[in-house]
Amino acid sequence: MTDPSPSTKKRILDAAGEIFGKMGFKDATIRRIAMAAEVNIAAINYHFRDKEGLYGEVLEEVFRTGFTRFPATMDLPADAEPRERLRAFIRAMFYRLQSGEGWGGIAGKGKLIARELLDPSPAFEAVLDRYIKPHKDLLTAIIVDIMQFNPGPEKVLPCAISVIGQCIYYAFASAVIGKISAGDAPTEANLDRLADFVWLFSLGGIEAIKQTNFPAKDSP
Repeated sequence: MTDPSPSTKKRILDAAGEIFGKMGFKDATIRRIAMAAEVNIAAINYHFRDKEGLYGEVLEEVFRTGFTRFPATMDLPADAEPRERLRAFIRAMFYRLQSGEGWGGIAGKGKLIARELLDPSPAFEAVLDRYIKPHKDLLTAIIVDIMQFNPGPEKVLPCAISVIGQCIYYAFASAVIGKISAGDAPTEANLDRLADFVWLFSLGGIEAIKQTNFPAKDSP
């Protein structure tokens, strides 16, 4: 008969994700994580070598599960219309960042993501290369397809950053948004509506940037 309880390694990763998110890498201790996971310190050293090794695996596991559960394409066919590919990308970000099956916003493992975005650790480089940069490349390709020509990175990259920034703001400023407009605070029930708003707003912005001389060219 198999043991239905989570494996030791999984318990350590789950406990460490919560503690690193709440306390940050510097203040979190192996002893506290061991107590939360109900294991001894030797088990953490056995599976992860040290705190740096554990932190790196926590980040990898958080990003891997989030991007696997909510892929940027949301299973659209490769030849889908670019506007719909942008819509899928934004919805995937909303669900990945804020849903219970994702990172749970600032109240869940999203807090760990927020810490890394504000003050990246050395361990962040690996997930940046493996997950974030490829998705940035995917988003810029979608924007180019929407524009129907490539105006260059000086126009495309700010559009991509703006799209991503809107999604991140809803996730990490949810408490403030709730105080300003309670109906627009991100919840499981309205993620689709908010994602579609960001999608439509972004489409308008992309079209405006396409039509204007932005950024202005330097005078000769």
